[in-house]
Amino acid sequence: MTDRVNPVIFVDFPTTDPEAMSAFYADLFGWTYNRRPADEFHEVLPGQKPNLGIHKADAPMTGPVPRVYVMVEDPTDMLAQAVAKGATVVWEEKRWEEFDASYAAFRDPWGAEIVLWRDKGTFRLDT
Repeated sequence: MTDRVNPVIFVDFPTTDPEAMSAFYADLFGWTYNRRPADEFHEVLPGQKPNLGIHKADAPMTGPVPRVYVMVEDPTDMLAQAVAKGATVVWEEKRWEEFDASYAAFRDPWGAEIVLWRDKGTFRLDT
């Protein structure tokens, strides 16, 4: 057994349409991306490492999929924006007591699940 930690260095999303998926996240989160090459693989630059990838797949994602957590200021607002762009709600914003935080989630039009996380101590659910 080793004490070495193996960090996550990259997350790669499969999609039938890399261009549309890249544009969805660029518009929603302000992420930039590089076409490497266009319509085959896009490197997504979310502003902090790790970067993400979007690669061309023959079929959309189905069944259980990994969830990617994204830090946001307002999960409810970001969820509404994602839905307006074609995403579906997995759950509305709710509190997670253990972390003194809140979170909401959506499934994008290609099947990826994104959790919108509000950092601890900034919970502001208006209910």
